[in-house]
Order: sequence, then C-alpha cells, then structure tokens
Amino acid sequence: MNPNRNVPCVRCNTILLVATSAQTVQVQCPKCGIFLQIPGVSNYTAPDDLDFEAMQTNYPAATFPTQQIDRYRHTTTAPPRYGPTAPPRHSHSRLAPRRGIPNWIYLVLALVIVPPVLCGVSGVALYFWVSNRGSSTPISESGLQNVPVPDAFPSLGAVEQTFASGVTTHFVRVLGDPTVAGSRMTMRVYIPAGTHVNQSLPCVLVAPAGTPLIHGVDVDPSGSYHDETLPYAEAGVVVIHYSIDGAMPASAENSDQIYLKSLPLAYQKFRNAGAGIVNGRNAVEYAIKKIAIVNPQKIYCAGHSSAGSLALLLAATEPRIRRCAAFAAAYDLESRMQEITSDVTYRMMLPGIKDFVSESSPLNHVDEFRCPLLIFHALDDSNVPLEHAEHFRQRLQRAGKDATHLRVTGDHYTPMIETGIPAAIDFFKR
Repeated sequence: MNPNRNVPCVRCNTILLVATSAQTVQVQCPKCGIFLQIPGVSNYTAPDDLDFEAMQTNYPAATFPTQQIDRYRHTTTAPPRYGPTAPPRHSHSRLAPRRGIPNWIYLVLALVIVPPVLCGVSGVALYFWVSNRGSSTPISESGLQNVPVPDAFPSLGAVEQTFASGVTTHFVRVLGDPTVAGSRMTMRVYIPAGTHVNQSLPCVLVAPAGTPLIHGVDVDPSGSYHDETLPYAEAGVVVIHYSIDGAMPASAENSDQIYLKSLPLAYQKFRNAGAGIVNGRNAVEYAIKKIAIVNPQKIYCAGHSSAGSLALLLAATEPRIRRCAAFAAAYDLESRMQEITSDVTYRMMLPGIKDFVSESSPLNHVDEFRCPLLIFHALDDSNVPLEHAEHFRQRLQRAGKDATHLRVTGDHYTPMIETGIPAAIDFFKR
C-alpha cells in the first residue's frame, strides 16, 4: 500500500499529500489555511501520476459530508498570512505591503511641473535684470562732468540762408568720437542782421520738438523749424537750434517695423546723453567758444512740447542757463508715459526705462531750478492737460522758485506761435 495519498482541498482545490491512516486525521491546507478532517481508509492506493479523474474515482467527494464541508467553510478562521508574529498591515516594516502613490508618478510630476516653474522663475529674474540694466548719464549737473566736451568745434562757416529781415543761418556739423555722447551733433545757428561787437547779444538754445522723449531727433536740413526759431533772431537774439542724440531714421516715420527695430539703439543714445542735457551743454559750449558776439552771461533756452521738457531739464542742470521759457511742456513724465513704462515689451526693449523716465521728468527737478522760468500753457491744450501745468506751478510756488505763469486760450501749438514766443522775447530781454 502506498503510504501517502493525494487529497484535494475542498476550498482552494490544492492537492494535499496526506499519509495513509486507518483513523480520521486533521490536516491544514498550507494555501488557504482551512482545517480538513481526512477519514481513514483501509486499502487505498494513490496513483503514481496525478490524475484528477482517477482521484475522483478512488476518493469520491461523497467521503466528505455536505454539512461538514459547509461547517469548515463558514466557521474555520485562517491563520495570519505571516504567522502569529506578523506585523499589522499598517506597519511600516519591510514585511508590510506597500501602499500609497507609486514612485514613478512622483517622477512624472517632477518632470512635468519642475521645468516650467524653473523657467518661470528664471524668466522673471531675467526680466527684472534686463529692464534695469545699462548705464546712462545722470540727470544732474555733476553727471555732466563725466561726459567730455568735443575737442574741436567747427566754425560757423558759410552762410546757409539769408532772410528778408537780414537774419542769416549757418549749418554746423560736429563730427567727434561716435562713442561719446554729444560728440556728433548738428546745429543751425541764426545770426541777427547787422554788425555786432563781441559779447553784445543774448543767445537762446532751442531743441526740436515732436518726440516721445524716449529717443532723440536731428535738426531738419530743410529748415522747417523757422517758425519757432526765426522770431528770436529777428528780435536781436542769436539762436542755436541743436540736435538731440538718438535720432530715428527717416524711414521709421512711416513704418512701425522699422521704428521698433531702431528704437532700442536710439533710446540708448538718448539715455546716454542724459535725455539731451549733454547736447544742450555742448550747444552752450559752442556759443561761448565759436560765436564771439554771444554774451556768456545771457544764454537762455526755450522749447515747445517735448522740447519744452528738455529746456526745463537743461535749465535745472546747466548753471550757465540764465532764463528758460517752456511752452506746453510735458512736466510730469511719469504720469504721461505710464503706459510705456508699465508695458512688458517696452521694458524689455528699453532697459531701465522706468527709472530713466523718473529721472528725466521736470517735475522731479523742481528744487534744482536756479534761474527765472516762463511757463506758458493754453487752457484748451489737448496734448498736455492744463492740470499738469497747474500741478507744476504749485510745486514751483511751494519751492519758492522764480516762475512766471502765462495762461491763454487755444490748443497745443498755435498759441505758442502767436503769443508764447513774443512773450518769451520780452522775458529774455527783461
């Protein structure tokens, strides 16, 4: 007789190798843990090869009573999976099953989230670095000392044009080092009619208008600016109409693409020239060194709109300016140019634009004015609101500055031609 026999588990059908016994024995299934009562047999021979059909024949299921099987299924409790000393399922032991989010999910999240976050942080840092980088000439008298005056100024040269009043013009080109602010300029000089002894005439400096004050402008070779310059010369005042560093190319006037492409370099040149202060200082130098009839104690400046803002800056920073007339000037550039200074594109394109606008705003230089001022503004100005002029007047008054305020009816330009310039001539001759 075969000492062992194969018995299937009634729960999981696992084949159990049970020793042949004449008595009923109890065994435990190693897989599901159920305890089985194995009836004893007298003569049972297990097949050498496991054959389920033969096993059913030699060891019929009827051997296990139905109620006995049900009792084992519903009342028998399987032992713990890991034995009586196994840790609880919530244990962090190595034997406890792992739960939670798989590590590969963390890796995917890191690859998806971390790079954009790093790029965003780097982009913000780069933005603030770019928008505040670069250097410029400080808008102050001490800052002008760091920019050298051109080594050699050309003479007046030949007469360019003679007007019916006898006033002559001379076109002057200063061709200095292009890397030095203010060393390459153009000037149109107006000489009053008649013969004049040395240092006998006053001189007024006038910059071109019509810029957004983020780039410069050249003197028009065609002489289209006579309406704002010739009246002074016909009143016996030498006039120097001078260019501002950072002029835009002529082709940019009708092309937004060319304008935006040219703006960064033009802005940098304008900024390096201290918003035109260096150009105004060089014009003062030229008047004293090359125009003998100019009285160094009677050098004035004047300007309309954006040129009025530059005139105020020059008066605040150049001690040789004795009087200043500003017509419909932009007094508060921080308020006027807020749209540009807060635009991300412009701040990337024009490094340091916000600080530069603040430095070049006449409103922020009220305490530096040392000469008498004429502030001319029209009541219905559609370009620069009258409220800005009134705010500037109040600041000047609180600072105790010598300022004459003239208000007339009309819009931005015509009142300046009809009333403003005659008032300025009287102001300069006073």
